[in-house]
Amino acid sequence: MKLKTLSVLAIVALTIIVSCAMPKSFLQVIDPNWSTIEIRQGLTYDQSWDEVVDVIAKKFEMEMVSKDGGYVRTAWSHTWWKRGELTENYRVRAIVKFNANKRGVDIKTEAQYLRHSQWIQGTD
Repeated sequence: MKLKTLSVLAIVALTIIVSCAMPKSFLQVIDPNWSTIEIRQGLTYDQSWDEVVDVIAKKFEMEMVSKDGGYVRTAWSHTWWKRGELTENYRVRAIVKFNANKRGVDIKTEAQYLRHSQWIQGTD
C-alpha cells in the first residue's frame, strides 16, 4: 500500500515539475533581436498593413495598434507554449513595426519565464 501511495505521489510531483519547466524553445536574452522582412513590390502600405494585422490577430489579442505609426504590439499570451492551456509561468508577445519608408516590416518576439517570482526575459 505504501509503495502504491508513493508511486502516485511521485507521478503527481513529476507532473507538477514538468508543467513548470521552461520550454526548450525559450532563449534567455536581455533584449530580443529584430528581424526585418521586405515588402513585396507592388503591394501598397494599406495592403501590407492589412495582411500583417490579419496574420497576427489570428494568434494573438491586440494590445496596441497604430496604422498611422505602422506599429502593432500584442498582449501577452499565456497559452502559447502549452497550445491552448493557460500557463501562469510563461508568456509571449509579438511586436511589429513598419520602417520609415513603409517598404519593410521589423518583427520581434518577446518571451518571459517566471522563476522564483521574477520574470526572466528572452525570446521564443
